[in-house]
Amino acid sequence: MAAKEMDLDLGETDDDESFIFPPAERKVITQPLDLSVQTLVEQWTTKQLVLPEIQREYVWDNAKASRLIESLLLNIPIPVLYFAETDEAKYEIFDGHQRVRSIVNYLGGVYALSGLAVLREYRGMRYLELPDREQRFLRMRTLRTILISIESHPNMKFEIYERLNTGSISLNAQELRNSIYRGAFNDMLHELAKDTAFRSLIGTKVPRKRMVDEEAILRFFAMRDRLNAYKTPLKKFLNEYMASVRAATPQQIEQYRATFTRAVGNASALLGGSAFRVLGSNGQPSEAAVNRALLESQLLACSWIAGENLPSASDVKRKMASLFKDEGFTDAVQRATGDRSRTLKRARDTVAVMLDAGAEMEVPHNLNQ
Repeated sequence: MAAKEMDLDLGETDDDESFIFPPAERKVITQPLDLSVQTLVEQWTTKQLVLPEIQREYVWDNAKASRLIESLLLNIPIPVLYFAETDEAKYEIFDGHQRVRSIVNYLGGVYALSGLAVLREYRGMRYLELPDREQRFLRMRTLRTILISIESHPNMKFEIYERLNTGSISLNAQELRNSIYRGAFNDMLHELAKDTAFRSLIGTKVPRKRMVDEEAILRFFAMRDRLNAYKTPLKKFLNEYMASVRAATPQQIEQYRATFTRAVGNASALLGGSAFRVLGSNGQPSEAAVNRALLESQLLACSWIAGENLPSASDVKRKMASLFKDEGFTDAVQRATGDRSRTLKRARDTVAVMLDAGAEMEVPHNLNQ
């Protein structure tokens, strides 16, 4: 699915953001490695070599994998592998998963060679059935690898991952964050995306594909914590926020969880099935799709409600519905939603609805700036 189509399915469109890299953020440190097939298999087996959590499943069939093995046996060059050094001193496969798995599987006896164009005498043979000379040659065959150092700037690692990820289904921004910024905060996003009350508001029993819900929750936290400092591009803002909180302490995680739970609880009580959706004049959803910008602004407003006495739900729904008569508000939730002025407008307008309905609010003083 194209990015524009996915945005439309989520109730909004975002113009492509230009991702500016100041000189200080252009640091990329790499080093070439020549790894033998034997070393590659050992690193995979000992989990020194790991996959990003969202990396695509192994999809090559035996014939395609066999042609790779044939190329290795014939000493034909194969594309360079790209690994990235992790905080745990492991190597994460940035590009080359299918090739690595094909090699590991063959030496592990998982499949027999098929569809060979040149070495037809080896058809049907598993690794241990090859002549001893060919087994040794295959084990000693070296693979050119580029290692991206842990010292490279995180934004450049993100950029490298995007550029290398040229398959038929590219990883989206949140899937990349899930791989690059792993840690306690990322784990919490997965947990919160499964929250029963949140799932009821979204309207699906399980988190939606491609980490759509995890990114929506990240967007809520990032805007709540740093709305005053927010500037485009949104992608970079979210990257930097997630990098800064990836190693949150257990106490901080509990605070995040409590904030989210309270915001979702208030949204459930006040908006119910009308939450996160464009509303008609009757206060009922006029579109089935969840709108990410509305999710962000409504969760923000609901997280700023003070005390336990909530306003009338019918009043809140009616006043929220009236917002969609304002072309400026509609524009702020459906087009170029990453724009700072639109972000602030929809947050201010949603807060105004809550205040007008009688809610007590603890709103950041800089919301109107």
